[in-house]
Amino acid sequence: MAQKSWLVDLRSSETFLVATVSIALFTDAFIYSLIIPIIPVVLTQRIGIRPEDAQFFVSALLAVYGGTLLIGSPLFGYIADHSRSRKIPFICGLAALGTSTALFAFARTFPILVVARCLQGLSAASVWVVGLALISDNVPSDRVAAAMGQTSIGLTCGFVLGPVLGGVIYDKLGYYASFLPAALLVILDVVLRFAIIEKSDSPPQDKGQPDSYQDYPRAGSYDSFNKQDTGFIPHQDPLRENDAENAPLLKSSVVTNEEGEAQKPNITVLHLLLTPRLPVAMFASVSMALSFSALETVLPLFVMHTFGWSTTGAGLILIVLSLPCFAGVQIGKLIDRVGVRTVGSIGFVISGCGWILMRLITANNTGQVILLVFLLIVLGLSVLITQICSMTEVSQVVGDHDFENPGAFGAKSPIAQAYALYNMSFAGGQVLGPVIAGAVRVNAGWGAMTLVLGLLAGLSAIPMAFFSGPPRRKTEEDENI
Repeated sequence: MAQKSWLVDLRSSETFLVATVSIALFTDAFIYSLIIPIIPVVLTQRIGIRPEDAQFFVSALLAVYGGTLLIGSPLFGYIADHSRSRKIPFICGLAALGTSTALFAFARTFPILVVARCLQGLSAASVWVVGLALISDNVPSDRVAAAMGQTSIGLTCGFVLGPVLGGVIYDKLGYYASFLPAALLVILDVVLRFAIIEKSDSPPQDKGQPDSYQDYPRAGSYDSFNKQDTGFIPHQDPLRENDAENAPLLKSSVVTNEEGEAQKPNITVLHLLLTPRLPVAMFASVSMALSFSALETVLPLFVMHTFGWSTTGAGLILIVLSLPCFAGVQIGKLIDRVGVRTVGSIGFVISGCGWILMRLITANNTGQVILLVFLLIVLGLSVLITQICSMTEVSQVVGDHDFENPGAFGAKSPIAQAYALYNMSFAGGQVLGPVIAGAVRVNAGWGAMTLVLGLLAGLSAIPMAFFSGPPRRKTEEDENI
């Protein structure tokens, strides 16, 4: 009899896996944002670039990161879907992050910074693609949104705390000390990523009442509905039973041989782009990332100009954006109960209203500052809602198609590749946000910029309302909650 692995129950639990992915997202976001206020110092004081040329090189490094993220996302998606274990590419991404951090700390030439930024982009691709795929694989479909809400806490806190903590440590303790939190987080991440046990690697458990995620069938698992009678109802609703628009093209790809026997179709994740739901989820990711990155770009300069704040105040105001993240789990549970369609549409409407009302902030007085804080909380909440909705929808698109078309994807569903497409969309939004916001504000002013971004966010509610996944059918279990 094989010896039981150390703490196998904890390491294979849903809670531990979600916590590990959340910390991985926090670490990646923290180190990414930690570098931002330090890069100008590295360029001017350690590499010797003239201060007037620093902006060009900073922009170049940001472009390198975005380009690597776009290339690395489909690469890690393919590797993760074709590997025996998703943990392998997950750990490879961690190695890239550790190497990147070390190169940033000791770089003395610009090419080394370019290599460091490339590795950082690869790490982000691994965390976003493989981490979210791990959650989709190991968490029951009726709790995926709640798990995504948990990860949003780590992601948002990492983006906000990175530049604040990095700047404070640099001012108080010096250059090398500012990388100490990053090193400690990487060490913690190493321990957690090696410790997790995926569902496919877990030892068999006694049959009976399900008490962990391993005992529940996935909504996208055909075998789970044929090999055991669990009574679990998948992510469905009465509308889909009579819906012939969403999947005929996919179902038509089923072929037969000369004897008339059905053969497994050669379906890939790209076929899901021919149906509305995955493109809508990708569009939602673009819109959400565009709104968030635009706010990060224009807000610091706006408050410095309007309220006369210092760079410290301009940085601290961004913390307000992170306050709604602690409601992520509750928002996820709401999405699990009522569906992506309703909650996501409301999220984009909230975002549009928040952006348009930002045009009311024009003067330096207490009332305007209070209004700014309130609207930033509203915008932070809208970003959180649309982020969780879009991440959840990707998982449900793949799972629902796998259930409706058993065996269409073969032995393993391409969930990591689906998240690769999602991640590429997010990266595209990050690029578009600063470009659109900066160009409109420079040429037309603050009021026009807030109107344009508000309309873009509000109009995003339309495809979400008409083409995203319908509500999940209520089960007896839901009614007893």
